[in-house]
Parts: sequence; structure tokens; C-alpha cells
Amino acid sequence: MSRVTRIAAELGVARPGAEIELEYDIPEEAWYFADNGQPRMPFCVLLEAVLQPCGWLAVFVGCPASSEEDLYFRNLDGTGTVLAELRPGDGTLRTRTRLTGVSRASGMILTSFEVECRAGERVVYTLKTSFGFFPRAALAAQVGLPVENEDRAWLDRASDFEVDLRD
Repeated sequence: MSRVTRIAAELGVARPGAEIELEYDIPEEAWYFADNGQPRMPFCVLLEAVLQPCGWLAVFVGCPASSEEDLYFRNLDGTGTVLAELRPGDGTLRTRTRLTGVSRASGMILTSFEVECRAGERVVYTLKTSFGFFPRAALAAQVGLPVENEDRAWLDRASDFEVDLRD
């Protein structure tokens, strides 16, 4: 996120309809263009740019402030459509995020969002997603997805590709 350009929400008031617009200035020389093997923004970078405003809005409207204990923010699901690829020189990604639902139960807060991203006038990505704020105890027993033997074997395979992340 480079900047927030519009807020149509009340600080500390979590209710559907709250909306923000943010911009991300896409660096022409970004590492992810060079290291992607092709001059296109990788999906994981686009997804991160699209999901960050959801967290920003949820905090702005006060979701975690309504709890006396520390909460952990987790993406729960989503359905999106990539409509265009982003390349170096595409300029600024503008993301409009609208809070569509807020539910509270047993110390947890569930939020849902509709998101639209544009580069100039071109719609790049649309998304409906949900996140949850969870107390530590609610996450303690999470086991995750099961790992199949063939998945584990794939992860243990030797590779001749190495990336030094120390820099």
C-alpha cells in the first residue's frame, strides 16, 4: 500500500458499507517482475496488494479494539477473478474495498469484503473474501490441512534452484 486516497467509514464503527480506496505504486524495477521469469506481476503479489486493504479497513473500523484480548487476523476464504495482467509501467494499482459483513461470537469477529482493483480505468481483479479475528485459544487446536505422502515426497525432492534471501 502506498497511500489511502478515500475513506467512507467512521473510525471505530464496524458496520457494513464502510469503504476505503487505496493505491499501490507499482515499481517498474520491482524484484518480482525480474524474478518471475516473465515481466508480469505474480499472482501472490497481486493477491497481497488486494488483501492488505481488507485488514486496514477492519482495523480502522475498530474490529480488534472491541476485544480485551489479543486477536489474530486470518484470511478464511475468497472468490476472485483476475481480469488483466499487470506489467512494469502499469503505474498505480487502485483498490476499492467495501466491508459487507461483520459478525461477533464467542470472542471471534468475522468480516467479509468486496474488492475491486484497477490500473487506470482497466479493472484488473475483483474479489469477495472473508477474514476472522481470533483469540489465541481459538487457534490453538488448528491442525491445518493433512499432508499426503506424495505431497511430502514432492517437498523433499532435491532441487538445483536456490534463492538467497539474506539480502
